[in-house]
Amino acid sequence: MDSTYERLVLESFGYCVLAFVVIVAFHLVGLHLAIRLFHKNFRVADINRLKYHQTNFLILSAMMLLFSLHMLTNFAWGLFMFMAGALSIYRECIFYSLENYTSLGLTRVNVDDRWRMLAPMISMSGVFCLSWSTAVLVNFFGQLYHMKLDD
Repeated sequence: MDSTYERLVLESFGYCVLAFVVIVAFHLVGLHLAIRLFHKNFRVADINRLKYHQTNFLILSAMMLLFSLHMLTNFAWGLFMFMAGALSIYRECIFYSLENYTSLGLTRVNVDDRWRMLAPMISMSGVFCLSWSTAVLVNFFGQLYHMKLDD
């Protein structure tokens, strides 16, 4: 390999790392805002008055909020890929991101060799973001059920 190609690969890797940090930080801020939203708007007395279907709606709302945050995270990866020129069609960027977010998937979309670090970076961001969201949901469920059972 020539030094120009190696420099391009290294440069692309640096961009991937930078995108990883920015996108994971974006997800963390989104989680923080979601937690604050629920803590500010729901008090123990309010939770205890909720009927069964209202409690289920609250849980579903929290899950949909986190789902939306993950979709935004994937759209951010897609935007990064599109702007960096890794792929020329934004729809393909989104598909590539979604395919690699939960695992290092086999994709029908191929990027140039200089961007091959995209898949592991997207996958690692998925591991962090999905783990944080799972922890937030478990904590939310625990607090919710604790409030409901402490009548």
